[in-house]
Amino acid sequence: MFIKGIKISIETDQGPFGFLTFFNRNLNIIRGRNSAGKSTIVQSILYALGMEQILGAQNEKALTYVLKDWVDHDGVECRIIRSSVTMELESLGKTITVMRKIKDEEVDARLIEVQECAGLTDGTTASVQYKYLHDPGASMFNNGYYNYLEKFLGLNLPSVPDKNGTQKKLYLQYVFAAMAIEQKRGWTDYIANLPYFGIRDARIKVVDYLVGTNVFELEAERARLDVESQALHNSWVDITKSIYTDALKNGVKVAHLPRAPVLEFSSGAIELFKSPTNENVSLDEHKKAQLQTLMRLQKDETKWKENTPEETLRAIEVETENLQRLTVSFEASIGEITLHRASKNANDLHIRQAKDELVKNEGTNKLIKFGASLDLNIAKNVCPSCYQSVGQSLTDLPETLPHMDITTNIDYLKSQIGMLERDNAVIAQSIREVSVTNEALAKRIAESKYRLRSLKADLTTTSVVSKANLRQQMQIEINLEELGNFSQRIDGHLAQLAVLSEKFAANQKSRSDLPSETYSATDLKKYELFEKFFRSYVGEFDYHSAPIKDIKFNIDNLLPELKKIELREIQEKKFSELKQASSRSTSRDSNNIAMESSASDFVRLIWSYILTIYETSSHETVNGNHPGFLLLDEPGQHSMATKSQQALFRRLSAMKGLQSIVAASFDDSEPTYREATENVDFKLILLGNKAIVPNGDTIPVGE
Repeated sequence: MFIKGIKISIETDQGPFGFLTFFNRNLNIIRGRNSAGKSTIVQSILYALGMEQILGAQNEKALTYVLKDWVDHDGVECRIIRSSVTMELESLGKTITVMRKIKDEEVDARLIEVQECAGLTDGTTASVQYKYLHDPGASMFNNGYYNYLEKFLGLNLPSVPDKNGTQKKLYLQYVFAAMAIEQKRGWTDYIANLPYFGIRDARIKVVDYLVGTNVFELEAERARLDVESQALHNSWVDITKSIYTDALKNGVKVAHLPRAPVLEFSSGAIELFKSPTNENVSLDEHKKAQLQTLMRLQKDETKWKENTPEETLRAIEVETENLQRLTVSFEASIGEITLHRASKNANDLHIRQAKDELVKNEGTNKLIKFGASLDLNIAKNVCPSCYQSVGQSLTDLPETLPHMDITTNIDYLKSQIGMLERDNAVIAQSIREVSVTNEALAKRIAESKYRLRSLKADLTTTSVVSKANLRQQMQIEINLEELGNFSQRIDGHLAQLAVLSEKFAANQKSRSDLPSETYSATDLKKYELFEKFFRSYVGEFDYHSAPIKDIKFNIDNLLPELKKIELREIQEKKFSELKQASSRSTSRDSNNIAMESSASDFVRLIWSYILTIYETSSHETVNGNHPGFLLLDEPGQHSMATKSQQALFRRLSAMKGLQSIVAASFDDSEPTYREATENVDFKLILLGNKAIVPNGDTIPVGE
């Protein structure tokens, strides 16, 4: 990536103002006194790139007043009517010119005009393509500016998980945060100005991407396998639920059916039973018995007249007893459902109460913690008025009775809520199962009543054929047909489970084939190179806060550290102090090397870190993804030694394939400037009293 030029155009009530300059392909230094407008130019570059979120805000809100409100010219406030920034960029042999409005009542700041031509250096024009940003789809769709810029730079941003585990494309703003360091917050941490987009470990993801590791392919494959595994599990559960529900409706018991996916599945291992006489009979044997009964009934169709009324009465008595048993079971199932629903309602009430108590206890616990930081008496369980002891409990218990403290009570309430919710899930499943049984009993009761009426009718009928016999034949035929359909459905479900089992086995095989470590051997070699470059730069920039030989690179957080510093801290500090420190740990805490560095030396570490990312990415053995651009605003922080700045400029100037733009005041000292840039090849863009001047967008600065 090469920024060829930038133009700031401002129309005021006192006439046109602006700024225009062109950059070379290596080191460019924008020199000016404090408040001359160096940061204004830096902000304009980021704004034209659509990266102003690095500055901490979005759209024109991220910019200084001189670009959107008023321009101070010889003590006169010139009110801005409209303003814009135009920038020409080159990448992979292609040149584009982008123009973005800053203040314009007719054009939204989220709209960018793109022309694929050299609009500033050659004055050529091309058809305008309108792109949008800071709106959903800006990084995905063809009309999105970030999507266009990603392709223009030849990048292929990976998908990464956010805080909720959802896969999202790595934001282009993250990549530029590792290349553009603004003055106010940029020098406070390694890659300090990462906008918040909810991506987990954003800094690590950015470094991994720029260095060109394979971790994203591995993470993407793991994520794909996780999603596939979960989908297989969900499908398996849905199918088994269908089988159990269908079996329950048909009075069939299912045995040996796995509730979760298995690597080897055999449909022949699944057994289906009926229990017509409280004894388990296989479904096939039950069908055979039913067919035999049907054949016997068909054979005895015309023989029923030979039966005596006493035999019919005994049959009526048997069926009446059967109806009574079914009725009792039906009423019991209704009672069971009622009890289950009552238990669920009670659990719901207890869950609401526990959640209310949890909120209160967590609120009280926060007050205690905040009070501890302010050294308040109440946080020490002491009344601020009478200085009597105050217990950590929201319930009024006598002192003689034991009670839990706030933290234990919070843990107990969370555990109780979890237990009640699990119990509710079991109750809900029981309600569904009993409801299915209830429906089956209702159906059997209706059949029994119809058969009973048929038997009673047979006592007085003159028909040759028994109604009860015909009714029983018809019912058996219906049952056999239903069981046949049931068997077909079950066979289909079992075939689906067999397919799912094969897919699950393949999924688990693919998962086991993935490397167990985060980084491959190739990636580890890249970070060994990273550590080598980092140490070299730290020494080159005159870092003195710790011995360079003790510096190592932590592969877990991709930060430099001091060898054995954590062990020394544990020996020198109390455990309680270490525990408190870990709770507020950042990149400048714990065993991070920044903790042992002076303010200026920490800035040297940031220089080294940023340059090492590029050096590693551009190494011939790495082939990383760094666009080859750095923007540094006032790198000489904290009274930085001039020779260190000179070392930085020499390194930036010597780096092949890297364009760097540095804004610096050099403490408004000519000797400091000359010493810092001695024997450095660069282009100087020297600002006057102000960068934004009348007709400034027509006369290039630095030519």
